Amino acid sequence: QARFGDPTAATTTALVVEPLPWPRKRQRHCRRLRHRGMAHRGGYHHGAPPGRSQSPALRRGHGAPASHGGGRPAGAAAGPPRGGGGRGRPSDKALVIRGCEGRYGLINGTYEPKGCHGNFPCWISVDSPTCIFHTGKTRWVVSKELDDGHSCYAFIQDDGSENPAGCKGPWTRCNQAGEWKPDLNIKCIEASVSKDPFVSVRFTLDDEMRKVRISEEADRQKMWRKLDRNGDGCVDLAEIEALVADLTKSGVWPNWLNNEQSLQRAYKKTLEESIDGDDKVEKEEFHALLLNIFWFGKLHDLFDEIDTGDDDTLDMTEFQKGMQKLGVKLSPQAAQQEFQAIDQDGSGLVDFGEFCLYVRKRIQADTSKGRDNTDRSKEKAHAEMRDKCGDSATSGSMVRKKNFADFDKLEKQIKDICSESGNKGLNRLWRKLDFNGNNLVSLAEIDKWVVEQYPLLNHKPALIRAQQATLKAGNGDEWVDKKEFKSLLVNLFYYNKLFWLFDQADAGKDRRMDFKEFQFCLSMCGVKLSPTKAKAEFDKIDENGGGQVLFDEFCQYFVSKKCPEAMTAYIAD
Repeated sequence: QARFGDPTAATTTALVVEPLPWPRKRQRHCRRLRHRGMAHRGGYHHGAPPGRSQSPALRRGHGAPASHGGGRPAGAAAGPPRGGGGRGRPSDKALVIRGCEGRYGLINGTYEPKGCHGNFPCWISVDSPTCIFHTGKTRWVVSKELDDGHSCYAFIQDDGSENPAGCKGPWTRCNQAGEWKPDLNIKCIEASVSKDPFVSVRFTLDDEMRKVRISEEADRQKMWRKLDRNGDGCVDLAEIEALVADLTKSGVWPNWLNNEQSLQRAYKKTLEESIDGDDKVEKEEFHALLLNIFWFGKLHDLFDEIDTGDDDTLDMTEFQKGMQKLGVKLSPQAAQQEFQAIDQDGSGLVDFGEFCLYVRKRIQADTSKGRDNTDRSKEKAHAEMRDKCGDSATSGSMVRKKNFADFDKLEKQIKDICSESGNKGLNRLWRKLDFNGNNLVSLAEIDKWVVEQYPLLNHKPALIRAQQATLKAGNGDEWVDKKEFKSLLVNLFYYNKLFWLFDQADAGKDRRMDFKEFQFCLSMCGVKLSPTKAKAEFDKIDENGGGQVLFDEFCQYFVSKKCPEAMTAYIAD
């Protein structure tokens, strides 16, 4: 990629593993099962290690029986309970996993019961963002979220026990080489349910953080890209306030997060925790900033309500009242101990900052290195250039990530070309693309032209989808003709921008989005619509009323709104 001018032009690309055909022996075996009236009992697919695509071979039966992400067909109910005292009702036991070493050691820790998933109990970790649930078929799974087979860390075969602690095992997990192997060191045992009153509050607030999209790295990455428009890796308070205002106006964030005083406190707190001592928030500090915004916003109104003395401090009585309003039930003795843990100077008072920091750490101590896949891709590109060509390969160049400013600049250029009188700009570009003058261009010709003319748009999955959208709107053949060129140019730009912003790396994946994600996408793209208007726009795309639209449909909608002039044909001689 580096020799085309932008070594990170395809930083979000991923390997696409084609499905392998089933072995003939396995095909015959499945036919015999069907002939005998036996259902092929496929277990939950293991998924892949976090950040990797699930192998189609696994989904098709090589290495793991087939299933979809939820362990059963969409909309189907889980099978009836198959023995065991805990089936069909929440567990009254906590679980402890230990013995897992290496990169997936995060599954170690205590899991508290959290109701049922289908007809089986489930548990949520109090130490990491993981959970334990039953697939509805044959396995207990440790995963990132309920029904998430693509982020499965480990699983154990269900033998009918009340919970995974009773299963004989062994546990199976993905090793350092990416292979799923039994691990005899992993143990799961029962434990007493925690009496910590903060545990149940954490589960509630976990759900709230997911709704405002600050829990997932991918969502934070989208917000950072929108925020850091010039790509310099740092932002100031004014930029953060503008982002929060956009998110609340569009209905993605609740209004209580857009509190000027809370934002200023969150910003100041983030800078105080920074090691460089400057007055801007850098990317590595962005997650901490979002958490500070959430907690300061969440607790601001509560603090004002319980601070009856209006002195910006809480005494013991006010602290107890605040804990009750949070849903934390403490005995007078326990409340006294918790208060003393905050009031380290023994003054008998705690201020708002101390109160927020205490509640946040007590309920959920969450941290992040603030790095994403593009950071790692950038370092990899540098390393590969040096390995192949020596240190001199990077002495006169640098790997720079894409940013909004680059796209803004190119967007203006393309709109100017499309609106130029007499189609002079389009004529120039078309002659370079259609170098043999036959008025037809193939995907390979478009690819070569993009690399030479617009390295910013050199992202193959986006290019393929842009070409497909152009052909679909045109005469439906396999070639882009001169009449369709303007549409192709604009599709190339906006598909690349949207694929970059939302990390849509796989050209063969029909990603779907519901209304909430549609709102989020609009907000990240700078489209300011009220929730009512956004719903009306969503319903226009969602013609069948199923509540979901394809990412491609969103791209087509976005192109028509941002550059309507592209909808008119380019027919100049």
